[in-house]
Amino acid sequence: MKISNRMDLIPFSGIRKIFEEVTRREGAGEKIIHLEIGRPDFDTPAHIKEAAKKALDEGKVHYSSNYGIPELRQAIAEKLKQENDLSFDPAEIIVNCGTTESISMTMMALLSPGDEVLVPDPCWVTYFYAARMAGAIPISVPQREENNFNPRIEDYRSRITPRTRMIIINTPNNPTGAVCQVSVLEELAKLAREKDLFVLSDEIYERIIYDGERHKSIGSFPGMKKRTITVNGFSKIYSMTGWRIGYAAADKELISAMIRIHQYTTSCATTFAQWGGVTALRGPQGEAERMVREFDRRRNLVYEALKEMPGIHVIKPKGAFYIFPNIKNFGKTSEEMAQYLLEEAQIAVVPGTTLGECSSDFIRISYANSYENLKMAMEKMRAALEKLIHR
Repeated sequence: MKISNRMDLIPFSGIRKIFEEVTRREGAGEKIIHLEIGRPDFDTPAHIKEAAKKALDEGKVHYSSNYGIPELRQAIAEKLKQENDLSFDPAEIIVNCGTTESISMTMMALLSPGDEVLVPDPCWVTYFYAARMAGAIPISVPQREENNFNPRIEDYRSRITPRTRMIIINTPNNPTGAVCQVSVLEELAKLAREKDLFVLSDEIYERIIYDGERHKSIGSFPGMKKRTITVNGFSKIYSMTGWRIGYAAADKELISAMIRIHQYTTSCATTFAQWGGVTALRGPQGEAERMVREFDRRRNLVYEALKEMPGIHVIKPKGAFYIFPNIKNFGKTSEEMAQYLLEEAQIAVVPGTTLGECSSDFIRISYANSYENLKMAMEKMRAALEKLIHR
């Protein structure tokens, strides 16, 4: 017996590999500070949990429509209109099991074997491997440190071929924290219309944004609705990572293809969790706003600490909860540096090579941990790096 050939192109997630190793070490008694996982450390706001409990008590435990419960799709449509200037009928929205499913579902539905997908690099690597599972070919588009990790339109244009079918956009970006400038989004929208390309816009971090920056949905530009798939969810801004609730919004023609993938994979998102999603969107937003203020405080702590560390070069992120320091001055690969910090400082970070082809000089640090743990981690990291310099 032999497993599918496609699995030769699908490695185990580098981020999850680190997470599993850290979990094993913790089980053996080690104390490690988690800076590797993109998971808010806050609890889900109480009013959202109460809504899910109420749904359970009311027996809302059965299958929903494949598209999701009508109340949640209506709430999402209202949110997209009010906050993103995107006009969608609830019938153009699919509620699913998180942004990960949205991305895989979109690529399986819209891409054919041999199609090429322009992927920002560095990036959340699900884009690469979801494309490969669909039989498509991911093409790296560098997001350059010298440009503060902002996309450059010439880097996209120069990589378009007759086989290019889709552009992926992630703003704010994981792992760099960059927020795409509106002028660049306009140029990318123009390029997509000119070359007749789909655009998959991952906006999961849209509300985690700092320094007066503003998020703009590329689907709101003229002529973009019919070709843009906007994906988002509840995991990050409401600290609902384990709830597995997300959504995709697109033109009806695209949704009619995507829903068929959803039907034969997960069927529907967890029904009582969907009722929690309704309350998340329609209920008070104070807890979500408090989380963002705390992320901002942590961002400033980590940035200022890294900036003062010898040998480190770092760009201050404008969104999400990641920072992406350059460690090339230490003469170690990003994997070697991540292992060194784990062994020497008991800090878990993500090596840049797990996040794309253009990231070998970087490590990703998530500041979705407590202020006190981050302060301790930065002190440990400084001490560990100073040992390297003085060897």
